[in-house]
Amino acid sequence: MIVNKVSHCCKTQKETADDVIMENSNSDEEAYWEEIGEGDLEGFIMIRSTNQCSNTLQSLLGMFLQSMHTLQKVIETLEQICISVIHAATQSLAVQTHQHLRSLGQSLLTTYAYENFDVDLKTHEHKIENSMESLKHLTSGLMFPLQHDISKEELRCSEELWKMSPFNTRAEPPPKKGWADLLVLHVNTPGDSGLGCHDRFNSWKFLLDLVSYCPPYFSQFCDKLHEPKAIEAIPITKMPIIATSAMDISNSTVIGNIQSIVNLLEQGGIRDPAVIDDPDMPDISEYVVLFHGDLETGECLQSAC
Repeated sequence: MIVNKVSHCCKTQKETADDVIMENSNSDEEAYWEEIGEGDLEGFIMIRSTNQCSNTLQSLLGMFLQSMHTLQKVIETLEQICISVIHAATQSLAVQTHQHLRSLGQSLLTTYAYENFDVDLKTHEHKIENSMESLKHLTSGLMFPLQHDISKEELRCSEELWKMSPFNTRAEPPPKKGWADLLVLHVNTPGDSGLGCHDRFNSWKFLLDLVSYCPPYFSQFCDKLHEPKAIEAIPITKMPIIATSAMDISNSTVIGNIQSIVNLLEQGGIRDPAVIDDPDMPDISEYVVLFHGDLETGECLQSAC
């Protein structure tokens, strides 16, 4: 006790001034965090970077630990001592993404895509019985909104499609069409050059191959070759894509594909109304929901029908 009192009395004027500055800094910092509040975690990484005891190293270190599959206990411990902030940030982003997926899915103006992927889960315990069980077959998914002013009413055609579906035993499907039917989609009216739209495209394609792959002499005419005139071109728009949560499902089977679709719909806020009583959940029985996948996905879904 005597030593402490003596050491306290022996402080220089500069050290005393530094203590006052530190106390004022701490009080300002506490007032800052009280003003921000703990409820809104949006932009959490940038907020923490304004802390005098923190910098961008926290964020980079947190991302590194997460990418290296560091034990969750280690990450949480580092967060407690203000070395990493990634856990709280990822939680905040996960909540925002979940709300965005739900809002987009319940609008019915969205489409889904999913694909399988494999992950080799490394283990620190090398045992014979689990040496071949580290490979996991999972499924990833995407959601993106429908563009080009598509409305819900245009997707309200489930009954009409079922009437013409080949999987409907009572349906009267229309006659199948071949490639020749594509030639009459647009009227082949001759233009100023006397060529129709089909011949104009064939002529442009021939000239393109000529300046691109033929002797170097023809490359000098590359700047004179313009793009062909578009006919009912689909406008290019920027489409936001949202990644869904990975699913512990192997979609290499029919059942796996069904489970993947059910899981994606649940992430989009669409569930069985007989099980979930949600007044905000729309009834999709009259609407068409679009899914994208590879050829194997299509075969599995056709088998499910």
